[in-house]
Amino acid sequence: MIHYGLHTGQAHSNEYGTYETYGITASCCGNIVCTIEDISLEKNKVEQLIALCNKEQLSPAHLEETVENFLYDFTI
Repeated sequence: MIHYGLHTGQAHSNEYGTYETYGITASCCGNIVCTIEDISLEKNKVEQLIALCNKEQLSPAHLEETVENFLYDFTI
């Protein structure tokens, strides 16, 4: 069974310095299947997306498309 969790990373820009970014990691039986980093700076929004992915048991094959939809059309 796939489980989605929060991925925390850091990014750096000359203008803003170092800051945290949030993404999604998909894992199965404790092994990481895939990770999409740097989806958003808003932890709460990414956590809501993760909860939806877990609730719907999203296949990792559809994760990239789901993230694209989240970035362009999604409101929670």
